[in-house]
Amino acid sequence: MPLLWCAVLGACSGEPPPAPSPAAELAAGPLRWLMLPEEAQQARRIRTHLEAAEFLDQFWRRRNPDPGGDGNECARLFHQRAAAADRLYGDDGTPGSLTDRGRALILLGSPTVLRYGQRQIPSWEPPPGRAGAPAGAPSRLVAVETWIYPLAELSPRLAAMLAAGPATAGTDATLVFLAEPRRHTRLLEGERVLELAARALVRE
Repeated sequence: MPLLWCAVLGACSGEPPPAPSPAAELAAGPLRWLMLPEEAQQARRIRTHLEAAEFLDQFWRRRNPDPGGDGNECARLFHQRAAAADRLYGDDGTPGSLTDRGRALILLGSPTVLRYGQRQIPSWEPPPGRAGAPAGAPSRLVAVETWIYPLAELSPRLAAMLAAGPATAGTDATLVFLAEPRRHTRLLEGERVLELAARALVRE
């Protein structure tokens, strides 16, 4: 190996690889599912562990439903659900809390109704940065998993946000996941529901 690459990679000296930056550590974990876009942008600018600690302190303060009480129920639920997701939804080496179903569990809890079925979806896989299939693209029948949350069983703030927009049909918030064997389980429908769920956690 050339000496230059030895110096860059630390391969010749046996030195461990550099530790990830605080920003990278935040972005790599399940906390990303709770972050609003402006918070994710702020997190990317973090350079020190002190800045990361200050960010997290403010982050959880904004999500404490009872600032005058002991503890933080939102933080407690987050850690509890992330641990449950890791147990239940690990996907081909990916921790369960970093999968789409893990994201849903962290943000919404366990679904009230869980259904399994099949659906036709386009066979064409869009390249990165593009969505949807071209007209006339062939379709295939796939296994799907549907999570259903009646609005009456969600937090009042989230239920009001969902009822005010096109994110739900009727009285339920619905998420649909592709659940084919030997494939990563991924969200097919319900992105807007999850975006609003993250925003509803922030105390005004």
